Amino acid sequence: MMMGDDSTYRWPRGTPLFCLIGLYALGFLAAGQPNLTNLFAGKVVVATYFLVSTLFAIYLFRFRVILDATSIRAGAFFFKEIEFADVIRAKYVQDDGRGQIILYARTGVRISIGETINDFGACARAINARLPEHLVIIPGSRTMDVFSGGDLV
Repeated sequence: MMMGDDSTYRWPRGTPLFCLIGLYALGFLAAGQPNLTNLFAGKVVVATYFLVSTLFAIYLFRFRVILDATSIRAGAFFFKEIEFADVIRAKYVQDDGRGQIILYARTGVRISIGETINDFGACARAINARLPEHLVIIPGSRTMDVFSGGDLV
């Protein structure tokens, strides 16, 4: 989705909801076991499970990858930001049928963007268009490391 000059990519709309429903269903199955919920520790475990499930769904709902002309930000609550001029290494890794783009900055910050986000192809093309010319990512290749000139020595 486009918002002004920034491009925003996120999980597909139904993913957080379906994860929450699935995790809650497992929680209700566990909570329905009387030998587990009769103990105080069992009640604490079940309550903690529901809290963690809810927080995970909120994380999935809030996760964003935001691209502007000069930088990329990714995260849900605390965003990591990398200026495209500071990217020293970019790679596309594919394992078990899932791929992800990993960007490394001079400052040590690393951002990973998985193929599970909505419209990954457009996101990869937008990242490629903003990266310096010697750093190009080709989604679809098995594993590709691209280094900047200072890292070749």
